[in-house]
Amino acid sequence: MAKTSHLLLAVVALLPFVISKQYLNPTESGFFTLYDVNNNPFRSFCDFESESPFVWTLIESLTLENAQKAPFRKSFELNLPLGKCNTSMSLFRLTSAHRSSILGAYGSKHYRSTCNFDIDMGTGLANRRDYLRFSACKGLYILTTNSARCVEVDYINVRGQSCRKCSVPFYSSTSQHLHIDLIVASTYCRKFVVTDHIANEDVFGHYSNLNPTFSCATNKNSTTAWWIGGAFIE
Repeated sequence: MAKTSHLLLAVVALLPFVISKQYLNPTESGFFTLYDVNNNPFRSFCDFESESPFVWTLIESLTLENAQKAPFRKSFELNLPLGKCNTSMSLFRLTSAHRSSILGAYGSKHYRSTCNFDIDMGTGLANRRDYLRFSACKGLYILTTNSARCVEVDYINVRGQSCRKCSVPFYSSTSQHLHIDLIVASTYCRKFVVTDHIANEDVFGHYSNLNPTFSCATNKNSTTAWWIGGAFIE
């Protein structure tokens, strides 16, 4: 049976202090029925456990096989709902309206991207290798417009090479999912350099030039997930 979140103030608010604890144990991750600003229900995965004190709501997850298919390798600017009736990490994407509802909720201040987040075995986020997190304020338009721009990230890690509070270039278009090109990242913005990159290597969403040592692109079943969330401290 699907879990149901009882939302206060008629908004989608995914931090525990605005979800009725009568219906939701905020320490238990899983798929929940949520409600947008118009009180319409939708489902997504809520992660309360992997990164305390952060709480995250899944907005998209694609296997490498699906991410490389033309119908699915689209920017977040396009409304492309996927997996509405069969929610899984292999092919899932919320509508633009539902993403906006989550982003507009109190406390939703960050985006993150993860590789191979495991909901089936319950291990969730194994570590922060091949991981990305940045402020929704600093990346305000990055998920709503086709763009090429520098965004300061809280943290980025590619194959164990990382930086904090550094600026990296993001790119997306109608035919390319939001992503980072490691060659461009080594040259522009604040020059995040990954020493073992391949030519024009793409990470975190678009994979025209993939490197199987990046865990989101290891094999056809590897997943790239995008989330909206924020820190919660009682």
